[in-house]
Amino acid sequence: RKNVYDYYAMKKYLGALEEKNKIVREKLREYEEEMRQREELEAEVKQLEKYDKYARSCHYMMSTQVKAGVFVKDSDQSSGFEEQIKAVFPKDLSKKKNKWHKTDKKLDDNSTYELPPLRRVQGPFKNKCVYMQRHKSLKPTLKVQTDFNTEDVAKEKDIQEEWCKKSY
Repeated sequence: RKNVYDYYAMKKYLGALEEKNKIVREKLREYEEEMRQREELEAEVKQLEKYDKYARSCHYMMSTQVKAGVFVKDSDQSSGFEEQIKAVFPKDLSKKKNKWHKTDKKLDDNSTYELPPLRRVQGPFKNKCVYMQRHKSLKPTLKVQTDFNTEDVAKEKDIQEEWCKKSY
């Protein structure tokens, strides 16, 4: 009985377990706080990017020297949003171009050029199953195999045979 259930050993074990639980809970609280801060930061960055994107799209409504823009409330002041539009650079269109569009290099006959990337595999580089599917023999249906007016031709042939067999 002493070896099966030892009260003092169990008490010591439960005390150590409580300490371990406190440490784990503290680490979990720290991790939760860190994750919450990270999510808030990401949400804030996402909101700022959305705001900047909207500001880029509204650049044509900005004030000019001649005419006040849509966002100006008084003729003397410019709005904060208009200042934001001025601060945001216009979208960089050069990012969309691929490397192979550039023609900065001198074009020599023996120089190497970068070709555009292939969108799909072409020619003999395709899968073996694609080749087999393309070159398999045709198996036409019965309707395609037979002539459209086969029945009429057969009737005509029977009529001719009967006429030949008639004896007068």
